[in-house]
Amino acid sequence: MAATKKLPVILVFGDLAAIGMIFVTVIAWKSGVDAFLGNEGYLMYLFPIVLAVVAALVKKRQEGGILSFRGALKPAFGVMVLSMALQVLFAWALVKWIDPAFGRKLPPAVLEKAIATYRRFGAPEDDIQRMIADSKGSDPFSFGAMLTGLARNYIVGFIAAVAIAAVVGQRIIKPGPVKPSPKG
Repeated sequence: MAATKKLPVILVFGDLAAIGMIFVTVIAWKSGVDAFLGNEGYLMYLFPIVLAVVAALVKKRQEGGILSFRGALKPAFGVMVLSMALQVLFAWALVKWIDPAFGRKLPPAVLEKAIATYRRFGAPEDDIQRMIADSKGSDPFSFGAMLTGLARNYIVGFIAAVAIAAVVGQRIIKPGPVKPSPKG
């Protein structure tokens, strides 16, 4: 009898989360620059979080209902890593190859958004002018800048994966030698 080969949990749920994130990215792209840079785009991070929970639960079920913290952390963080990497690669390809005209509209819009944020927090005008001068000629959607953002997202994703593993995983206590109870 041939054994059936199971697909890796991280691959299945990481790809599903990436598809969801890419779907949100495409909707934001089709909606324009403001939507692409808007806060609504953060909703895409629900996909890796929810599917990381599902992946850890599926792994727990595969292991017979008992899964260590480390055993739960691996699929949870794996889903985060895979999905975020695929989404960043797609977004980079989108603004550099698929629609470079759209990509050229993004840096000035990012700068305007940064200026508005600085002013909202009451930053001195000198700091704002320095930030404008520093950002001239830079591309917030270059491959390096997007990898830096991905690294930041991995840190946040790891914290979320630790929380997921703490809830899903169990501390496995191996039984030691039984000590006789004192008579008394």
